[in-house]
Amino acid sequence: MTALASIILAIAVTACTPTRVVEDSPAVVTDRQVDQAETLSRKGDFKGAARTYENLAAQSPGELRDRFLLRAAREYVRADDTARATTLLNQVSASLPRADFGLRSLVAAELALRGGRGDRALAELDRIPQPIPRELSPDVLELRARALFALNRPAAGVSTALERERTLSTQEEIRANQRLIWQGLQKSAAGNADFTPPAGASQTVTGWLDLGRAALGTARNPFSANEDIAQWRTRYPSHPANSLLAEDVLPQLNIGLDYPTQIALILPLSGRQQAAGMAVRDGFLAALLQQEASRRPLLNVYDSAEMGATTAYRQAVADGAQFIVGPLTKDEVTAIATSGETSVLTLALNQTNENVSPPPMLFQFSLDPEEEARQVAQRVTADGRMRGLVLLPNNEWGQRVFRAFDTELKTLGGQIAGMKFYDPAARDYSQPITELLLINESRARANALFAALGTRMEFEPRRRGDAQFVFVGAQPVQGRSLRPALRFHMAEELAVYATSDIFEPDAQGNNDLEGVIFPDMPWVISPDAASSQLRTTLSRHWPVRARGRGRLYAFGFDACRIVPLLKAGQFGSAHAIPGMTGLLSIDENGHVKRELDWAKVSGGRATPLGTAATASVR
Repeated sequence: MTALASIILAIAVTACTPTRVVEDSPAVVTDRQVDQAETLSRKGDFKGAARTYENLAAQSPGELRDRFLLRAAREYVRADDTARATTLLNQVSASLPRADFGLRSLVAAELALRGGRGDRALAELDRIPQPIPRELSPDVLELRARALFALNRPAAGVSTALERERTLSTQEEIRANQRLIWQGLQKSAAGNADFTPPAGASQTVTGWLDLGRAALGTARNPFSANEDIAQWRTRYPSHPANSLLAEDVLPQLNIGLDYPTQIALILPLSGRQQAAGMAVRDGFLAALLQQEASRRPLLNVYDSAEMGATTAYRQAVADGAQFIVGPLTKDEVTAIATSGETSVLTLALNQTNENVSPPPMLFQFSLDPEEEARQVAQRVTADGRMRGLVLLPNNEWGQRVFRAFDTELKTLGGQIAGMKFYDPAARDYSQPITELLLINESRARANALFAALGTRMEFEPRRRGDAQFVFVGAQPVQGRSLRPALRFHMAEELAVYATSDIFEPDAQGNNDLEGVIFPDMPWVISPDAASSQLRTTLSRHWPVRARGRGRLYAFGFDACRIVPLLKAGQFGSAHAIPGMTGLLSIDENGHVKRELDWAKVSGGRATPLGTAATASVR
């Protein structure tokens, strides 16, 4: 059950009842549409329900319009369309009736939590008038527990979830609440939370917290999970989580490890993309080799650079592949998608060209800079920074990133105050930066004033004051020059956001990126034990690739993890898995979505930010 599932629609529509009805009255039509929206929601068609409520809002005045907008926003949240939900929530009047305030706070809290702001989610929940209505209590406590887990406060999260359990009546609801705790423990473990039980904690709370130490490893790397869970069950034989582990978690692990008997991997293992292809291959093999030999599928590897992607695909099918992973480049993926030969489940490791619709059996997984740009836009608005500047390279990559960032920022109510494209081959970025900050205009005004006065005075140019952040798109070499240049030109107090491309792990030059905030995969920035162990393994066995191709190694590892999800048809955010490249789920369009972690460069290192706001940029 979602956080908003038990809200009861209570809209009173009054109308006279004529002796003879010739046609439906507006009240009857409204009632019918409300029933339709509720039916769609119960069937899981949340977008259909949301559109129905939007139509009702467009036909309704005042408070009634706000009520329908709130319910439309709730349904869009359920449909994972947070951008549209945010837009509708912003249209709701600030002066709501008391009866609607709880739903508004729940929707706002859910959006804040999904935007990485657990602290804001708690603040929204605290705005609900006391005493909280009984019918809202389970939803409020659920969101509060999830926010606490996201803020790396697992002890408080467990206690809140157990308080929620006392408001539930059916075994199904209690089991869902236990899954909430399990998932929350995984979230906190990913943030390297402290699982030490507080003084006086009950055996139930202590057991849950002890289970947290195994929770992330179970999700991030399930191949070694059974042993960890077995040891916990020995320590806590009568703990209520045992039934969850036996009936939900362990069977789910078996699904998570249920691979086809034969897999084909199509990658460029020669030519210009050889290094990238080998890194992805090694990551895929690392995941596969952690399985028991008796359960490990047969893997055939094909060189797309030598054979051609389409020929390699045909050969893999002819050799008996039940599942194909690859190819790697956009052109190769587009060629497969348009070949008409996609006959087995296929996980492409890139995206097709924009004008190509992939066939039903082809899914797409990529390290997409445009998705990162959208997540940056979500982060800056969640951090309360609604107006900013954009500085991107003048190339095709920069154009793509700009379009994605600009669209998402505007959707969330933000605004770009100024933007500049710079030459990525240049060594001096003073001109685009001074133009972006309007320092050149400040100097021009001063020179005009001096000319008019016929004299010169002491003058210090000023940068523009209408921006709260700068979004920079850059590779590591450019980023290490752009960040100091921004600081030199009086932009020290502006928050600087970037995509992960700006940060190169284990590089000395990262000291020049001080204060930059960016999203990245757990492989790079997460302190948890599962990620650290795999990073260490890569560095030990392939030290050269670890330095330059670590993200691609993690990409290959996660590609292997996704195969069972696709085989089992586990789509949507409800089946998300914490991977090495992000929190992974498969959307309705067949794209693998990655929810990234956040970091800030401090002392040359990527310091995890978790979900807290980034108030200071120094």
